[in-house]
Amino acid sequence: MTFEEIKQVIEGMLSVQRELQASQLELKQNISDLSASVANLNEISRRHERRIEQLIGYSITGESDRLDLTERLQNLERRVNRLERENNSNSNDN
Repeated sequence: MTFEEIKQVIEGMLSVQRELQASQLELKQNISDLSASVANLNEISRRHERRIEQLIGYSITGESDRLDLTERLQNLERRVNRLERENNSNSNDN
């Protein structure tokens, strides 16, 4: 093998090595970008979970409040009915 042939082989090997290094750098950058995107998506997901938990809590609390109000309204209706019956019975006695 002549000096020129050895030189061409070495230059070819160096060229391949430079291409590999460039590819590795690009891959590292892509991985870094993807990692940042995943971290961002995780944070968004956590925020959505907190919002859902709050909404569920509000829904449960709201349902509880509605049941309490319904029960209080029914109690008032019974009292009004009882008072009306008592009032009617007192007016019939007169």
